[in-house]
Amino acid sequence: MEAGGRRAASASRWSLRGRGHRALGLVLILLAACMLFAWWLVHRWNHVFVDDARIAAHVVTVSSEVSGRVVRLPVVTGDHVSKGQLLAAIDQEDTTLEIRSLDAELAGLEARRRQLRAEQEMLRTQIASKVAAGLAQIASAEAAHEASKATLKRAGGSHERIRRLAQHKAMSQQEFENARAELEVARQQERVAASEIERARANLVVTRSEEAQMTVLEHRIEILEAQKAALRAQKQQKQADLGRREIRAEFDGIVATVFLEAGEYVSAGSRLLLYHDPARVWIDANVKETHFGRLRLGATASVKVDAYPGMKFSATVERLGGAATSLFALLPSPNPSGNFTKITQRLPIRLSVEQHEGLLRPGMMVELSIDVD
Repeated sequence: MEAGGRRAASASRWSLRGRGHRALGLVLILLAACMLFAWWLVHRWNHVFVDDARIAAHVVTVSSEVSGRVVRLPVVTGDHVSKGQLLAAIDQEDTTLEIRSLDAELAGLEARRRQLRAEQEMLRTQIASKVAAGLAQIASAEAAHEASKATLKRAGGSHERIRRLAQHKAMSQQEFENARAELEVARQQERVAASEIERARANLVVTRSEEAQMTVLEHRIEILEAQKAALRAQKQQKQADLGRREIRAEFDGIVATVFLEAGEYVSAGSRLLLYHDPARVWIDANVKETHFGRLRLGATASVKVDAYPGMKFSATVERLGGAATSLFALLPSPNPSGNFTKITQRLPIRLSVEQHEGLLRPGMMVELSIDVD
């Protein structure tokens, strides 16, 4: 009986102790829950949470500036490309032939220009020779004229003496007639000499008028130069077209996607591929307007990427949007019926984030916890 009483008393004490432990555990659990709830409230108060966020980058659309068949496409989706690397090549045969045709036309015009220059130089030499001969002819005619004037003067003097002597019957009538004839011959010779001067001068004027042909040739050369300039401009345009048929990377990056295959025909403006610089990424997010006023430039944020659940990244708010995203919707939602339902709008923000071993890829979904203390 005594043993049974001791066992009952011992069981009662253990029962009391168990209830005490359970009560203490419950109290501790309640305290922990209150602490977690308080921490959650404080964290929610000091942070803005955003789940509508994505990794973004400068994704460049590479398009063709010319039309033609794609003869080379050495890259595929996911390839790393370096600055200057060939991304696509478009058929160059037609453009090359056009450049050769323009070169042939330029060569023909240059040959014609050299021919006109030679004709111009030959004409210049001929005119110079004719002018020199004309000047010499004028000088000779003037000298002959001076000689004829001297002869005329001498004949005139002789005629006057003989006339006076004939009046006094000192000379015969025949001698007087001879003297008068010599005077007339001398006058005619002087007139002829004077006319030779005029004729020589007229010939010189005609020769100098031939210099106008030099101007005509010069105008023809200027026309050829203008035609050559037009052809050179066409050639430069074709060379630029030729350069556009080799599309090269403007920076180091990764090919995001390729829209065609080699052998396809493309038109000017057709998209060929997309690529981006993996080192330059950021985060675009849309924040509720009720939280937007709490954000500040330079605020830090904790980033969780859906693709890497165990990793965390740091970001910084660098831009705050100036208008709600609904303002730029392709299909606006007017309210003609008068029934109004207020919807919380969202505004875009941008956060800078450092790339980590190329893990962050454009388009990845992320979650943000932005510090607003």
